[in-house]
Amino acid sequence: MTSSLDQHPSADDHPWKVNQFANTLHLPTVTFVEGMSRMEMTVEEIHLRPGGLVHGGVFATLLDTVMGYAAHRAAPKDAEVLTIQLNLSMTATARLGEQVIATAKVVHAGRRTAVVNGEIRRPDGKLLVTGNATFFIVEGGLVS
Repeated sequence: MTSSLDQHPSADDHPWKVNQFANTLHLPTVTFVEGMSRMEMTVEEIHLRPGGLVHGGVFATLLDTVMGYAAHRAAPKDAEVLTIQLNLSMTATARLGEQVIATAKVVHAGRRTAVVNGEIRRPDGKLLVTGNATFFIVEGGLVS
């Protein structure tokens, strides 16, 4: 693939900024730093399962989203990406008011797929979640 991460506009310029699902979950805006996508989130009540811990589905959504942005940056400029495989291992959790940091990096970008590794950590470096995903690249974007 000939595209690079620098060919794309910022996340603020992308239609993904209007992501109703992410807005409903109060997910943060993605940033791009040194070839990695990054999202920093403070745990709110909406993110909790009974017992006061972050729901695993919130972690899965956060990691899928940050990895999706990374895959999108590696795809051709007019392309969209769709998650076709997602694997997570959760080793710890977070509670109300704690901050979590999700990061992702593309490890393979081909003509039709991209593979991305990601993780979620606390600011002190404690590992909470690791994961990887494969994304299907749809050149020309999605048909509405």
